[in-house]
This record gives sequence, C-alpha cells and structure tokens, in this order.
Amino acid sequence: MINYVINVTGLIISALGLMQVLRSRILEKRSRRYFLLIFGFLIAYAASDLVSWMTYGIPGKWWGLASKTGLFLESVFSCALILLLTDFLLYSAGEKKRPGNRVFQIILGFFAVYLALLIYAQFSTDIYYYDELNQYHRGPWYPSLLVSPIIMSLLSVLLLWQKRRSLARPQIIAFASCILVPCISIVIQMLFYGFSIIVLGSSVGSFIMLTYVLNDQTEQYYVQLAENSRLKSEILLSQIQPHFLFNTLGTISHLCTDSPEAKKAIVLFSRYLRGNIDVLSTATLIPFDKEIEHTKIYLELEKLRFGDSLQVRWDLQCTDFMIPSLTLQPLVENAVRYGVRGNADGCGTVQILSRDCESFYAISVLDSGPGFRLEDERKSDERSHIGIDNVKERIRTICNGKLVIQYVTGQGTQATIILPKEKAA
Repeated sequence: MINYVINVTGLIISALGLMQVLRSRILEKRSRRYFLLIFGFLIAYAASDLVSWMTYGIPGKWWGLASKTGLFLESVFSCALILLLTDFLLYSAGEKKRPGNRVFQIILGFFAVYLALLIYAQFSTDIYYYDELNQYHRGPWYPSLLVSPIIMSLLSVLLLWQKRRSLARPQIIAFASCILVPCISIVIQMLFYGFSIIVLGSSVGSFIMLTYVLNDQTEQYYVQLAENSRLKSEILLSQIQPHFLFNTLGTISHLCTDSPEAKKAIVLFSRYLRGNIDVLSTATLIPFDKEIEHTKIYLELEKLRFGDSLQVRWDLQCTDFMIPSLTLQPLVENAVRYGVRGNADGCGTVQILSRDCESFYAISVLDSGPGFRLEDERKSDERSHIGIDNVKERIRTICNGKLVIQYVTGQGTQATIILPKEKAA
C-alpha cells in the first residue's frame, strides 16, 4: 500500500511541476524545454512504476507482461533523467558542445552499460525476474544494475563541482538537490527491499530545482526590467538634450526685461525641469526634503498662474526620512487640478502634511475640492492618472509602502503615502 501512496505522490508532484512550467512566463525558452522533458519523464516514470505495482502478484501471462514492461520502462526513465539533468547542467554552465565533454561522454557510456544490463535482465534470472505467480525476485547480480546510476549521479556531482564558477548560487543549489536527492533514494531502495522511493525522490528533487531556477530567473527578469527602464530614461534624456533646453530657457529669461513675472516663471520652470531630469537618473530613494523642494517649485509655478485662488498650507512634523522620487509632486498636482480647480469658482486650498508614526511615516495631501472617485476621473482623463498609478507602483516596489486615497463628495480628497520605517530610514 505504501508504494501506491509513494507513486501517486510522485505523480502529483510531477504533474504540478509540469503545470508550473507550462504556466510560467519567466522561464527562459531552452530551460522550459528541459523542464518539460524532465517532468514528462517523471510522469512516465511514476505511471510505469504504478502499473508494475498494480499488476504485481496477479498470475497470468498478460499480467506478468504488464509488470515486466512497467518495471523495464521505469528503470529506463529513471536513468535517462540523470542523463537529461547532466545535459541541462552543462547548458546552464554555458557549455555549447555538450556531447564533446569528457565527463558527459563517460556518463553516456555508463548509461549504455545500464541499458545493456537491463535488456539482459529480461532474458535471465541473474539480475531480477518474475516467477509464475508474477512475484518479483532479485537475482545475485542485482547490485550491478544500480552501480551505473550511482556512478552517473556521482559524475554529475563532479561535473557540478567543475562548473560551479560558471553557475549562480541558486543554480548550484538547484542542481545539487536534483542530483543528490534521487541518489540517496537509490541507496535507500537498494537497502530496503520492496520499498519504491526513487520516483518520489526524483520528483521532489526536480521540483526543488524548478523552484530555485524559477526564483533565479524571476530575479533576473526584474533586474532586466529595471535595466530597460534605466535605458529608456537615458534615451529620453538624450532626446531632451537638457543643456540645450536650459541654455534656451536662460536666454529667454534674459530677454524678459519688461516682465519680472515672466522671468520668474521661466527660472522656476527651468529649476522644475532640472529636478525632474535629475531624479530620472537615479533609481534610489531620495531625502524627503529634496522632494519637498521640487514640489514647492511646482506650486510656485501654479501660484503664478492662479494667484490667490490657490492657497497652500504646509504642516511638516517630520522630514528626516527617505522617499521614492517624484511621488509627492504628482499627488499635489492632482490635488490642484481636480481639487482646487474642480471647484465651481476655481478656488481652494491644498494641504501637505507629514507625520512620524510608530512604525511608518505618513505623508498626506488634502484638497478642499469637490471630491472625486479616481476610477471616474480615469474614465474621463486616462493620461492624467497614469502618474497616480506610477506613484502607487513605485512606492510598493521600491520601499514596500502603499498609497491610500480617500474622498468625500463635496468635501475634498486625501491622498496618503505610507512608508515603513525600516525601508525609509
């Protein structure tokens, strides 16, 4: 009964592994093929072993043939898995001519010896045999059948050691688990007669390897996303040509001799652009004071447009912490555009507050506007709320914080950034 449980468990683990591979969008194309083969072999291995146990002990020619066929196939698949795993190891280590690797050739040789012994066992009682009651028995040469898989596994470990400098740490752990767990299972099965554990050990080892490889490639995937984002920022900066832009604004500023307000607006706008470009070139947290400075420049520009109809109140109880760049200013811009300017007379107040709470910092932006539902505004102006979505995502991914937006119709909107202290310190 225990062997049925072991086989079904191994079959379920292998099926789950196969489903995970099919669903994953992170796995590199070649790695996906290897894992599809590995879990395909494991499913065939577990199914063959299950057939051999289900038909075991039932007298009759066809039942005996089913038992022998199941045992033969499971033996082939179990050893072929070692060969496939070794090939995957060499590929992961960057070896292009894998069949030419000397250790791999030796492993191929032992696999050929194993197949020869397995075929010989079908016509002899020296290794194993089934009697007329379809009962399995080990012959005097049975240990010779396990020698090749054990040597193949040890050679795979040797190969892993040789290629360790070409593999990342998660890859080394992944391959070690997938090689050693089945190898230990072979020894246990050899010592405990009638206890079929290799299929379970192989399934568990392969699933552990898949988990490590998926984690490693997921990390690489997000590193690549960050790199792509950085490159896009660099391309954007190169297209903007900031020196030319700032020089041009400076020239226009000098020409504004008759309008001090126009000159002030150009100077502020130049500082605002420079602040945006500076933060595009960094992916790290910045001091909250710097984000405040950038937001104040934006508000000064808006005050030049709207005059006394826009009132700003600051209530900063703490500023000595770090924050993702370009997170406060988009919220303040949203409060001005949809809060203050959303009133019938276009007048109103924006408040910016910061609080030092027990386990987090809170930065709130409040407006005295009509109040709005973000989803409703998004329907009417999709582009303007991309900034809010970006703020929410940046806070979440960079420092595990969150953005909470609360609104009351007719009373205004409050947007609050919550930053865990261990991240913002």
